[in-house]
Amino acid sequence: MTAKDLQSLFDEVAQLGVEAHLDAGAVLWREGDPGDHVVLLVDGSLDVIHETSDGDAIVLRTMESGTVVGEIASFDGRARSATVKARTSCRVLRIGARDFRALLRRRPDILEEMFWLQVDRVRSLTQRVGRAHQRAITDPLTRLYNYGFFCERLEMELERARQTGDMVSVALFDIDHFKSFNDAHGHQEGNVVLVKVAEILKGTGRRGDIVARFGGEEFVVLLYGASREEAVRFAENARGNIEGHAFPGGETQPEGRVTISAGVAAFPQDAGNDEALIKIADRNLYRAKETGRNRVITSAHDV
Repeated sequence: MTAKDLQSLFDEVAQLGVEAHLDAGAVLWREGDPGDHVVLLVDGSLDVIHETSDGDAIVLRTMESGTVVGEIASFDGRARSATVKARTSCRVLRIGARDFRALLRRRPDILEEMFWLQVDRVRSLTQRVGRAHQRAITDPLTRLYNYGFFCERLEMELERARQTGDMVSVALFDIDHFKSFNDAHGHQEGNVVLVKVAEILKGTGRRGDIVARFGGEEFVVLLYGASREEAVRFAENARGNIEGHAFPGGETQPEGRVTISAGVAAFPQDAGNDEALIKIADRNLYRAKETGRNRVITSAHDV
């Protein structure tokens, strides 16, 4: 609610509120404190903060002058949902929750304004949480999922597969001679290769496949519902697409082009849990590297 929207509220609240001053950094209230009053911010700015279990402070939003703070907790007297701290020196009016509720009964137009303000705040916070979550599960370079998210999804999808009888396969990839490429062209050009390989893997997979950066020059793909044979076909298609792409600088590689090796493992044939499945895919990838690279190895047969 802007200062203009609250101009009429200022006049009435001024008669109800008790003025107080806050120095910059002072805490107005903490998360969990009782919602026994609201505050009208007359001058200055306040930060609404969520304090994590690790002790980190996340600023959810900053409130400017002309804003009512703490009104939701005052409606039902429940505990504060966030900490509020003065960003700058502030002048506020404190209004008891009972007096504030009585004011809203007299002024339903103010209550309606506050409802729409909360709607806007929830929408904004939802968008911010969504963006933060996406950053938390995404590799910043390749924009693929990161290894942590992949492991969570693999565990979840295997549990689902146990209940439904579906198959799940994993394909683990490693760029061949990547250190050699970095040594010849530098890490910046190496990053270009990583991004393009990620793009090719994602484009080769089916919609819904989880393509993640495993770490360094390794990638992993979760193929829900895919048999070992289907996973091998996917891995072969990806290998061929990468081999056929004209990467700048690829001609300096030992094979004259950028290539990739892969190891495939399938649930439940090869392993019964997530750690074992990754371990077998990694073992098969190691065999692919040992036996000449630029190939796909699976537990059942070499391709």
